Amino acid sequence: MSQAIVTAKPQLIPTNAGGRTFAAPPAALQSPITPNELFYIRNHWREPPRLDAATYRLGIGGEVMAPLNLSLQEILDLPKRRLQVTLECCGNSPVPEYWAKQMRQVMEKVTGHGIMSNAEWGGVSLATVLERVGLKSTAKQVVFSGADHGPDETVGDPPEVTYERALPLEKALHPDTMLAYEMNGEPLPVMHGYPVRLLVPGWYGMNSIKWLVGVNVIDHTFEGFYQTQRYMVMNGPGADSFYTYLNEMRVKSIITNPAPGEIVPLGTYRLAGAAWSGEQDIVRVEVSTDGGQTWEAAQLSPRTNYSWYRWELSWQPPRPGRYVLMSRATNGRGEMQPLEFPNQWDGRSYGNNMVFSHAVEVRGVSGR
Repeated sequence: MSQAIVTAKPQLIPTNAGGRTFAAPPAALQSPITPNELFYIRNHWREPPRLDAATYRLGIGGEVMAPLNLSLQEILDLPKRRLQVTLECCGNSPVPEYWAKQMRQVMEKVTGHGIMSNAEWGGVSLATVLERVGLKSTAKQVVFSGADHGPDETVGDPPEVTYERALPLEKALHPDTMLAYEMNGEPLPVMHGYPVRLLVPGWYGMNSIKWLVGVNVIDHTFEGFYQTQRYMVMNGPGADSFYTYLNEMRVKSIITNPAPGEIVPLGTYRLAGAAWSGEQDIVRVEVSTDGGQTWEAAQLSPRTNYSWYRWELSWQPPRPGRYVLMSRATNGRGEMQPLEFPNQWDGRSYGNNMVFSHAVEVRGVSGR
């Protein structure tokens, strides 16, 4: 009697001891749209806020002509938009040796590329709401406040801080910056910001604030904790400034097929993956099957809105054995993924878009 093969259902992968971050499994990265239950989670505190739809209010004030306090129903009644948008945490694809220097006590697993996902979002353009309140001539930035708060997750200092970040006026008024209340045709799950979150296409995920409760237009530069003390990289000697603050996602590509640990059969195999570059177009993806010695252009599929691009390449390995696969993307500005980690001055490896090695084993049909 043959034994049935049981395939485990893909599940989110916990990546830190505090239950705040969960990576999408490799199988989820193989699909153009990530299912809600496999979409990565990045929160700053373990327990998400529980906001009631009936009593929810979004306050919009500051340097505006007519402040508003919108209920969820009033937001739902505004003109609806749908956009595919890929979100990536700027701590995705960490380099273990750099994380280990500063984050050893915080992180348990720091490998892979799963702190990113792609979904179709539904909501209202933020510009529609800002036009209703009317911006004063003094308006400079827009600060967004979530309902989540607590001590800093890494060192506990400050002991109490709200998750807030600001956008420049130009990005806040972009028609694609959205107050999102749907994810893949369903109301936002609690872990993804129910009932309303900010969605900032093309920028790293920390800007797309969940459980949004406040929109405050200000006449100065915002210097809140999560704006100036986190999500930046230390510049090297000779730089004009000490830090670079991350916003737009860097050009990047990953290999999704074969999945890590998958045995590739001898014969023709379809290599596949994803590529993205924030607001920029991807113009080329190249693939190496010999550890970077030679490169071949892959076939790119068009993207939808701000989604990742999907790419494919037919590969016929000449013989069984171990191969090192790589992919590298180039965007419309001519920026190409670097072969080495682009920032080595601090230990966080934020914004890492280096070319990663993807080792696979090819076996003959007999399994030898």
